[in-house]
Amino acid sequence: MFLFSRLAGAAVARVPLAPALARAAPMQIAPIHASAVSLVAPRPAVRRTKLKTHGGTKKRIFPILGSGNKASQIKFKCTRPNKQHLNSNMSRVRLNRLGGTTVVRSGPVARMLRRLLAPRL
Repeated sequence: MFLFSRLAGAAVARVPLAPALARAAPMQIAPIHASAVSLVAPRPAVRRTKLKTHGGTKKRIFPILGSGNKASQIKFKCTRPNKQHLNSNMSRVRLNRLGGTTVVRSGPVARMLRRLLAPRL
């Protein structure tokens, strides 16, 4: 069985088709779902920006060694805020309490300070 086509008035023979292919239904290609592609295809490496030390934090807060060698054991020492000026109308008890230093040991504040001072630690 041959397929013929007419080009410029002349009959040109094409490639013969097998009888099974001539009767077969056309192939249907299922669309590829995006989630299936993401499972198979390798992900490109994500470039992350470098962490930068926060300038205001490094001037005011100082890391001190805790009782362990993990990053979560680092403590932070800082002076208490609100004692630079406008102190004349504060009580002496409050001024004395604000005079000392404080140590941040753990919790969300310490986690935030570790991230702000990340390159220095």
